[in-house]
Amino acid sequence: MEKTERIQDIYRPVEERVKDVKEVERRLSKDEVQAQAGRCANCGIPFCHGAGCPLFNLIPEFNEAVAAGDVRKGYDIISKTSFFPEFTGRVCPALCEAGCTKNEKDDPVMVRQTEKFIIETAFENGWVELPAVEPLTNADGHASTAAVVGSGPAGLYAAEALRRKGYSVTVFEKNEKPGGLLRYGIPNWKLEKEVIDRRISLLESAGIKFVCNCEIGKDISAEYVRNHYDVLFLAIGTPNARDLNIPGREADGIYLALEYLHGKVNTDSTYSKSHPNSYGSYREPINAKGKKVLIIGGGDTGNDCVGKALREGCKSVLQVEFMPKPPEERSPSTPWPDWPYMLRTSYAHHEGGERRWNVSSKRFVVENGKVKGVEVVKVDWEMSPLGRPLKPNEVEGTAEIIEADLVVLAMGFTGVPTEGIVNDLELQLTPRSTIIPDPKRNIYAVGDCASGASLVVRAMADAKNKIGSSAKVRGR
Repeated sequence: MEKTERIQDIYRPVEERVKDVKEVERRLSKDEVQAQAGRCANCGIPFCHGAGCPLFNLIPEFNEAVAAGDVRKGYDIISKTSFFPEFTGRVCPALCEAGCTKNEKDDPVMVRQTEKFIIETAFENGWVELPAVEPLTNADGHASTAAVVGSGPAGLYAAEALRRKGYSVTVFEKNEKPGGLLRYGIPNWKLEKEVIDRRISLLESAGIKFVCNCEIGKDISAEYVRNHYDVLFLAIGTPNARDLNIPGREADGIYLALEYLHGKVNTDSTYSKSHPNSYGSYREPINAKGKKVLIIGGGDTGNDCVGKALREGCKSVLQVEFMPKPPEERSPSTPWPDWPYMLRTSYAHHEGGERRWNVSSKRFVVENGKVKGVEVVKVDWEMSPLGRPLKPNEVEGTAEIIEADLVVLAMGFTGVPTEGIVNDLELQLTPRSTIIPDPKRNIYAVGDCASGASLVVRAMADAKNKIGSSAKVRGR
């Protein structure tokens, strides 16, 4: 019997996709997905389920159903553990695949694309329906109410989990539309916004209320929300981006990654008068057309910034990383089934641009108030015996100027600010700037604001784990 190989190229042609903002991945055919799902067999212990997937999806089971041609059964299986497979099926880095037993001698089973195929087939056939639930009542005999602040992946997951427990749920979102990071952090070519809107419509039809353009502490007091709902869940993410406070940072043309990806938030009284529901805020687009772009930061968000610059017709784009170049193969420091430390090349890197590692930024070069470049030096890293970077050392005589008239800082996030809703609710933060919940006052935290900046799937899993246990969520 001929062996089925893993499909290596899942993307639309580069020359086609860089001309639009549609999803970069192509839709695999039913025959392709069925064959790929059939590669999942006889592994004994499914490490993909336990050591890999934070949602504990029943991966071998839905793969078996799809391989047998029963996509409906596959949907019924994945729906037992995951509320939003259309999101994770597009943006999850597939921790499950890293834990696949085939990694020992072969390419791992293709899981994420199978998940995406299942949910899209389910939507096309009208299978996606949210279960009806019995309303929950509080001690006074009234409907139990829950407020969720933030509508990113953790907030949406928390809202649906609370609804399934019988709560009447209201979600507060400071932006114009729900979605949080899904809408305002992930570009359209990885997650088309119609996919978010489709799910929001389902949640609204099931009774979840969304209140947008509403920032708690500014438009409604935090105390009001706490007093008017039986339970309060904070799902505000980690809004503090890691900045690069070196000389010249005040120059024009330097932006944080999310400012560049989805526009810099501005306040304008004229705009506010013409858009009365905007609370004076709007997003000012930032375009890289014809510019020399420098992306500082080598993670997924930085990769997306590379993709945006190329789609806008930049003159050039360079992505630099402070850390050393990872090894081509899995590092011995991350043995299977751990998430491997190794070099990854994203869709954006196939589209163009350059990458450099071991680069430390020292100062911005500024002319007439505008950025014109960055002075950098080379860094050598002391490595552990297993090949993990331990300590950086600058190399003398390696200073150079990298020319750039648009610089994007994509260096991650540092946590939750103390000002705002944290202070308003008299909450405390951990040393890692994550929120400490206050169960005595029925105030909880889920996702990145509770556990630190991480993946969409981990934010969802955090909400699932905390709300799934009735002992941890109690009404008044």
